[in-house]
Amino acid sequence: MVKKDSEVNLKFFGIGWKSKIIMKRATAYISINKLIVDGNGLEKGQVLYSYLAEDKEGRKIMITYLDGKRKEK
Repeated sequence: MVKKDSEVNLKFFGIGWKSKIIMKRATAYISINKLIVDGNGLEKGQVLYSYLAEDKEGRKIMITYLDGKRKEK
């Protein structure tokens, strides 16, 4: 079941990067640019919450909260 969240208002900061998918056993990984990690005070081993969503054009997107907190319902 797809849930529409009309409260989501995205604001892009003009920073982007591309990531390669790395496969190890049954898990896939993607990378985050080190400047993003340093600039947001992220640390190795920190847990981040990500969610699958869809934009207005129907393209699949992944939203990752960099503060380590779950999405509020």
